[in-house]
Amino acid sequence: MHHQNAFVKKTKKGKVLKVVREHYLRDDICSGSPHDADCPDAEHKLASDAPHYLVIDTNVALHQIDFLEHESTTDVIVCSIVLEEVKHKNTSAYQRLRVLCASPTKRFFVFANENHRDTYVKAAPGESPNDRNDRAIRVATQWYASRLGERMKVVLLTNDGDNRRKAAADGLDARSVLAYARSLKETVPELADLVASASADGDDDGDGGGAPAGEAGGSGRGASASGGGSGGRAAKRKKVFDEHRSAADIQAGIKDGRYHQGALRVSRYNPFEGCVGSDSVGSDILVSGRIDMNRALDGDVVAVELLPQDQWRAEAKTLPGGPGRSNDAAGGGGGGDDGGDDGDADGVGAARVAPEEHYDDSVGASSGSGARPTGRVVGVIRRNWRTRGYCGSLKPTDQPGHVGNTSAVLFVPIERRYPMVRITTRQADVLMDKRLLVAIDGWDADSMYPHGHYVRTLGTIGDKATETEVLLIENDIITSPFTDAVHACVPPLPWAGPSDADRSDPNREDLKGLCVCSVDPPGCKDIDDALHARPLPNGNLEVGVHIADVTHFLAPNTPMDDEAALRATSVYLVERRIDMLPKPLTEDICSLRGGVERLSFSCIWEMTQEAEIVSVRFTKSLICSRAALTYGEAQSRIDDTRLTDELSVNLRALNRIGKILRARRGEAGALQLASPEVKFKLDADSQNPLDVGMYQVMETNQMVEELMLLANISVAREIVKHFPSCSLLRRHPTPAPRQFEPIIKAAAAAGVTIDITSSKTLAASLDLAVRPGDVYFNKLVRIMTTRCMTQAVYFGSGDLALAEYHHYGLASPIYTHFTSPIRRYADVVVHRLLAAVLGLQPLPESARDRNGLRVCADNINKRHHNAQMAGRASVELHTLVFFSGRTVVADARITKVKANGLLVFVPKYGIEGPVYLTPPAGGRERAGPGGHKDKGGKGAKGNNAATVAAAAASGDAASLFVLDEDAQTVSAVDGSVTYSLFGEAAVRIEVHEGIGHRRSLVLTLVTRDQLADADRVA
Repeated sequence: MHHQNAFVKKTKKGKVLKVVREHYLRDDICSGSPHDADCPDAEHKLASDAPHYLVIDTNVALHQIDFLEHESTTDVIVCSIVLEEVKHKNTSAYQRLRVLCASPTKRFFVFANENHRDTYVKAAPGESPNDRNDRAIRVATQWYASRLGERMKVVLLTNDGDNRRKAAADGLDARSVLAYARSLKETVPELADLVASASADGDDDGDGGGAPAGEAGGSGRGASASGGGSGGRAAKRKKVFDEHRSAADIQAGIKDGRYHQGALRVSRYNPFEGCVGSDSVGSDILVSGRIDMNRALDGDVVAVELLPQDQWRAEAKTLPGGPGRSNDAAGGGGGGDDGGDDGDADGVGAARVAPEEHYDDSVGASSGSGARPTGRVVGVIRRNWRTRGYCGSLKPTDQPGHVGNTSAVLFVPIERRYPMVRITTRQADVLMDKRLLVAIDGWDADSMYPHGHYVRTLGTIGDKATETEVLLIENDIITSPFTDAVHACVPPLPWAGPSDADRSDPNREDLKGLCVCSVDPPGCKDIDDALHARPLPNGNLEVGVHIADVTHFLAPNTPMDDEAALRATSVYLVERRIDMLPKPLTEDICSLRGGVERLSFSCIWEMTQEAEIVSVRFTKSLICSRAALTYGEAQSRIDDTRLTDELSVNLRALNRIGKILRARRGEAGALQLASPEVKFKLDADSQNPLDVGMYQVMETNQMVEELMLLANISVAREIVKHFPSCSLLRRHPTPAPRQFEPIIKAAAAAGVTIDITSSKTLAASLDLAVRPGDVYFNKLVRIMTTRCMTQAVYFGSGDLALAEYHHYGLASPIYTHFTSPIRRYADVVVHRLLAAVLGLQPLPESARDRNGLRVCADNINKRHHNAQMAGRASVELHTLVFFSGRTVVADARITKVKANGLLVFVPKYGIEGPVYLTPPAGGRERAGPGGHKDKGGKGAKGNNAATVAAAAASGDAASLFVLDEDAQTVSAVDGSVTYSLFGEAAVRIEVHEGIGHRRSLVLTLVTRDQLADADRVA
């Protein structure tokens, strides 16, 4: 049986077409239930002993996915019309729903209601598509109820009050999700916490499906002391925020230039400052304060209206949180029942600063010269709220909770750029010492905080495993185990080594006779690369880089390839590694371990003794590494001239070539930048840090780096020559001049000129940035310059002009990644391209698809950034663990001066943070007794510390300091003490726990005579 559906549509060119679609109906579609005699055993998906079956509508599938994922929610019937609607409305929700449908333990059954003769419905005249689909779901529910009868109860879950009334009229059991969850409160008390609040999914009659605020006491007032309350309030409240403009007004405003569109980026260090990148304005538009952010969160695409120019803001002269900061910057306004109690103002403390950001990348409330375009958000064009939720903990409250009763509480995200979230829970007392995952459902204009719902408990606050899970979730790292389908793609273990077919392959060179070795960090098991060098009869050198031949085992369009493409990179934490590929591949089959034969992809040059390249060739190969060395072991072989074995001699040749290549790159304009890397000594059992210090770079680090760079550049040239429109490359855009303003201004104050005309002039400027007697000054300048850079990104060669391929930092016209296919999917793509160049395999269809390559590059860029942020977060976590329970005095350098304090960088621990000369907001004193006295450093002059410290303790110090922005100094008005940019300082480091159990490192200025000589960086 079939129906015909005919309609007309208009093409983009204005042509009218008639479309006829045939819809075939069947009567042999089964129910998936063992209680249905007509359903074959092989089709039984639903349980026979389930208490009932649930049928869900589209809004439940879209907005209640956390509820559906709970282990107690099983035996659910998903109509095909629901699955199709979710697919078109929310890709993330659709993927999560498909996982549920595929899970054997959840027992979600997809019922093809649109193809069943008894459940297909035609739209009635004047019936909207939404009403027609709701009716189709009711018909499917009725069909199940009639077919199963008394043998199994069927419940329709819908938060649409009208839909429930119509279902009840048909004799069906229909409930809201919250009403259903409450019915299970005796057995599953936490289930109601997972229900998204009403405004997120359109519950319109408040019969139990609405927001649960009134449950605490009838009016929601009982929660106000902790900032609680949600939805359904008894009385109309004062508006805190302006209503968002309509979509039509926003579209028209963007078109005529009244509004400007862009993504909101909120500062990691000051949650009340953000910016919106705008091509129409030509620079970032600053948005200051939560009121002007108008309920937009970090990542939301917003419409911004510029403020009058006399309201534009300039860089703040004070550190965030210090005296003189306006309340508006900290959330402003107040209103409703929130009372302006904003835990988001809790100080950030010291942190590891990413290479492309500055600690104080925010704008304060001051005005005057240097004012930059400032605006306010008038509408949200696209929400980018995390579907995975936000990690954090509950804000402690003075009101005692009662287990089993609903409490309205504030959830404090661990990431300070997000506001606190109002949730209701029956588990407040139990959850108070736990890290939680919470989803945001909405943000009403009459509330200072968004409202959301509990998702799950992650573990106890302070537990390292829990905090590690938090940082992985926060950075969207995929940690799920590899599936059986992925493991089926891996050769079985124990792997016997290369097969006879591999050895006899005419396209694979036997290079086992070469003296090859790898050089890696200690403990490295996923060894991607190995090196060799040997003299040639003509007096030249043969130098080779040999890379693990991962694509020999990783075939395109397989489950393992799909998973690797999704993960895109391995993630390196302090104590463990999260692999892109299964461990048997990364640590054994592909790893170029010493003393075993392995398959590789080799890049081999003939070059002169002066490292001038004569020729280069690429080949699949078979190698046997003579040794898997650490950087230290390789350096010892190079330095010990008594060693004359072949391996040591070859390492010296490689090191000499590396130095020449490095110098040549520097002459071409390559930047020798710096970042504060640290290393931990971990306890073998607990994996807790026993010690932490600066990472020491050896010549062998630079040797390996230079040869890997040369290989990557050589491969990039080769693949683009043959595939100019579909090669995966990596570029580093030239930074805009304004990005260098912080380092130019800072260096000028120290009497150093930074020339940013080109990367070559910048490199020369950095080489000349020296201070007599200050050996760390040059490195600090390089670290601060690194923060002015943009990130390098992957891209498809067909998407940009040849001139835009340039890699600014490397001063190379072209670049890619080839040397780490075990841990980077970009290298996998490049290996396949190079194999196609050599005629070893056809070019994969995915590489021919320009849009597909663009999507692949975007995902790699995203995952690469996430992995970097997770790695830094892991270092921060272990730094906090190290300092917990101890107080350390450390050498520091001043990186910025403000009227109320300093920003200082602590080289040994790689952290930067504020020290206050005046008490910060909230009265927490950070400058200890004598903290302004310096007897030997260059950062502070004078010794009248007692007067200054006493003033700071009394809160009167703000009037005792004068900021000289030109000289970049801050001085006491009586001349007793002066702090200057790049000056030396000493700080006491302690762990502080703030609101919502946010832990941070707090720095306090102390005298330099408290430093041991061994702890002085210089």
